[in-house]
Amino acid sequence: MNRIIFMLLGGMLLSNCVDKQKNDSYTRVVFDPGALKFFASSVNKKQETMAALYGNDKAYQTLSKGDSISAAGTILRLVTWRYHDNPQYTGGTINGELLSVESVYVNEAGKASYELEASALQSETNEVADKQERIKYIMSYKPVF
Repeated sequence: MNRIIFMLLGGMLLSNCVDKQKNDSYTRVVFDPGALKFFASSVNKKQETMAALYGNDKAYQTLSKGDSISAAGTILRLVTWRYHDNPQYTGGTINGELLSVESVYVNEAGKASYELEASALQSETNEVADKQERIKYIMSYKPVF
């Protein structure tokens, strides 16, 4: 009886030591925010995306107060990734393919400008449907701290 138990335990140990094949279909891109700080994140389950908002100190002051007028020098970046299942944790998700980096800059006159880098949000003409709507959406985030 003891032999059977040891054989079963040994079989379980050996089966756990087998190298599992890597799933190379996912690539994980790490965004470097530079001097910008993390403010907030969001998940869109329908589109299977996750986004993180980064900004400078002036952006933090504007968003935390809920001001409708942005401080001159405000810089915000909304980074969106497609997410996929985390192979190390059942039920968890991690960022994968970088979909877009949207930037909002506020000049000295208080006018906000919008810039889009490498995105699935762009149409064939390389234009965003409504820049003002995107600025309004990005400015609607509230910092988590």
